[in-house]
Amino acid sequence: MSNNPPVPPPPHFPARTTKISESTTFNHPLTELNCDLTKNCAWAIQYPEIQKACYLRQVCQYAPPKELRLQNVTPILQVGPTCGLTALSMLFEGAPSAKTFLELAIAKGYSNNGEMFSTKQLNELFAIGLDENRHLVEYKPVQHHVIAGWMDEPSIQMQLRCGSIFLVPYDPDRDHTPCLNRGHKAHWALIIGYLIDQFNDFYVFARHGKTKNLALWPLRDLANSNANLEEFCQPIGHPNETFVLPEGGIGGRNGLRCKFIMIEHYRAKEEIII
Repeated sequence: MSNNPPVPPPPHFPARTTKISESTTFNHPLTELNCDLTKNCAWAIQYPEIQKACYLRQVCQYAPPKELRLQNVTPILQVGPTCGLTALSMLFEGAPSAKTFLELAIAKGYSNNGEMFSTKQLNELFAIGLDENRHLVEYKPVQHHVIAGWMDEPSIQMQLRCGSIFLVPYDPDRDHTPCLNRGHKAHWALIIGYLIDQFNDFYVFARHGKTKNLALWPLRDLANSNANLEEFCQPIGHPNETFVLPEGGIGGRNGLRCKFIMIEHYRAKEEIII
């Protein structure tokens, strides 16, 4: 059992209506895994992707979370080393496409092959995509900032609880979970929600371009991985390509280490609050 302090009262959330598509309901992710839906994270049976993510992570298997909020977006698989650009496109529901963002990044000199090793430059591309999607802004203007520092802290947790979305670079393990590899396989994830379990442990929901599955990771693991992005390593699958690196490398002030993008007041088409 965790020794984390009690979680403060959650912020006031507006009521939301969640739509579950017919195809999602009948093709349940846990049915594919031959799991008993009545015994594994049964509290989430109305939300198949959440149920699968929690089951695979062994989180809230027998008790519902204290808090959960998810801004669901449609997953998009990346083509080539375009993880950051694909995450951007995912946020905008595919328009602009990752290909469009790639053309823009190449024209600006930010990328050669789809790589985005500068948080600042990815934030600039987000601003361009936002200008083309002003219809997605409901009540407040969307604000986006590059944050430098440690991610697992109370102020960031509160932003997640209030519905903020994050673009976060990290090191992925073989199963795409955050690991510590000094930035040798740096990858981008779109953090679209959070969960606090019965032990007050804080998790985040993520989408990224390597899988269509909704991911659930401890926030602490993601923060540690983000903080270890120190150096670039030529990808094995791209031995002859030249990659654009910011001045100072990925561990420098214009790179990825201890940096992420916070997006406030953006609302996805589907939001789930428990």
